[in-house]
Amino acid sequence: MNISDLERLALLSSFTAILMVGSTHLRLNIWIFSGQTILLSIITALFARERAENHLYAVALVLFLLKAVVVPRFLLFIIQKVNVQRDSGTFVPAPIAMHLCIGFLVISYLLARQLPVPGSGTAGWPMATAAISLVCTGLMLMLTRRVALSQIIGFLVMENGIYLFGLGQTHGMPLLIEMGIMLDVLAGVMIAGLIVFRIKNSFEHLDVTMLAELKE
Repeated sequence: MNISDLERLALLSSFTAILMVGSTHLRLNIWIFSGQTILLSIITALFARERAENHLYAVALVLFLLKAVVVPRFLLFIIQKVNVQRDSGTFVPAPIAMHLCIGFLVISYLLARQLPVPGSGTAGWPMATAAISLVCTGLMLMLTRRVALSQIIGFLVMENGIYLFGLGQTHGMPLLIEMGIMLDVLAGVMIAGLIVFRIKNSFEHLDVTMLAELKE
């Protein structure tokens, strides 16, 4: 079973997401997310070199600048302003959640082996495995964490998984579409950050489970 460096990087990105599930420290999770996005940028650049798709170099650069630099710095700024350093609790204990995500990785492998990967035969399944695992792990973060910032990070991990899946299956979408998607993600994070400020100022906490108890 031969796995290329590109596919090893893809699998490594899925392991970084599992590490995020095991941590309740928001700053650490943001830095891990930044590292995960850097891996995706490198994967995109390697794809550009292998497939001679020059526009993917621009996508890799924008991906690095927006999601590995700008978005993490914005989230760190929010953490500093709202003075919340870690998640107040989880619906599923972190060790159990990590084991569940490892199970998702195995299920992702089984699903990826059934997918047709264009022009790659039996190779290419590591990228599909990593992509599906990232989506599942990001969803786990969104569903099991109580602090709104953790749910924003979970959404970003899911988006990374969707991007990686699209890259592996289509070998890169047109530049205009990629740029539009990234700008949408950036705008979504900025809006979510403003909502976090409003929640903190209005209710003096960021625990989204407590919002369900509000009465008119």
